[in-house]
Amino acid sequence: MYSKSFINFGFGPLICLLPGMVLLTSQIRGSETSERQDKLNGGYYLLHHLCDDESQLPLLIAVKHTPPEVAGYVDRISKTAKESSASLEQMQKGDSSLRFDKNPLPEVERDVRASIRDAKQHQLLFGTTDSDFVHALLVSQIEASNYALNLAKVLSEQESDPARVKKLQRISVKWQTLYEEAYRRLKSS
Repeated sequence: MYSKSFINFGFGPLICLLPGMVLLTSQIRGSETSERQDKLNGGYYLLHHLCDDESQLPLLIAVKHTPPEVAGYVDRISKTAKESSASLEQMQKGDSSLRFDKNPLPEVERDVRASIRDAKQHQLLFGTTDSDFVHALLVSQIEASNYALNLAKVLSEQESDPARVKKLQRISVKWQTLYEEAYRRLKSS
């Protein structure tokens, strides 16, 4: 009799609460997963957006005179950017939770970046010629390739899918190579 009333009055309320606790725990885990994926998606957005911008670099060379070796370097940047974008898009096709459509940056940061981009474009198009242009171009590519390699590196460290980790590591290595080349060229100019 004691054990029967113990079950009825002692564990009865606990058993009734158990489904709610399981639901709450799964909601917390789901929320953590969603926040983690949102964070990753923000990084993927930034890398994809940078690659789209860098793939357009040959348009600048079309209107500015550059030495052939610098034009070749610009073509390698564009090729790497296009390959990186294609890899990211391939990853996205295999996983609907991977998205590049939402800019994670606050509005003021977006405005600051747009202002910097406009100033750099103006400098490269109108503010420099000959060796000064090459110098400004290499400085901008040191910044862009360093950002790309570190975005891919950090994403690879935070990504849980092994196939995506490998792709991101390869992307990072490619941008590292471009970074080192820009730095070497700048030192020798």
